[in-house]
Amino acid sequence: MTMMSRVVLSGAVAAAALLAACDDRKPPAPEPTAAVQQAAVAESPAVVTTEPSPALDDLSTSRDPRRVVIAWAKAMSLKDWDKAYRFWGEQGARSGLTLDEFRARWGKIQEPQFDIAEGRAEGAAGSLYYTAPITLIDGTRRVPGEIVLRRANDVPGASAEQLRWHIERLELKP
Repeated sequence: MTMMSRVVLSGAVAAAALLAACDDRKPPAPEPTAAVQQAAVAESPAVVTTEPSPALDDLSTSRDPRRVVIAWAKAMSLKDWDKAYRFWGEQGARSGLTLDEFRARWGKIQEPQFDIAEGRAEGAAGSLYYTAPITLIDGTRRVPGEIVLRRANDVPGASAEQLRWHIERLELKP
């Protein structure tokens, strides 16, 4: 079953704190630890937050393509165009744009946020692919599409760049 939703972690934490404060029989809930927040992110169908995303280097060896998509969406939501660009293959070159062109194109969006549905993984001819439905949200405008990540299957001689999950294609249908 595919669920599509947008979760703002800080809002979820605030809502939990408000609910706990309404019940005067229980002590207020403690602030969630970083581990609890990370677990909540891992279980969420989609995450869009203004909190810093993991370092790109931390994701270069991730075996979880969904985590990579969510980190890219966070970088985009924070308008960290340089970081978002490097999520593309060949350190950004697979986007078909130079870094300056990438900044100019995406910089026109006021408040980029993304809904990311659960994706599917499949393999073909030495590569692994992860495809997920995605919706760009900018104010009241919603643009559906699809994001495709790729990495080399663990073949002998593959470089670190080939083995990292990276964006192969992003199609948005205005």
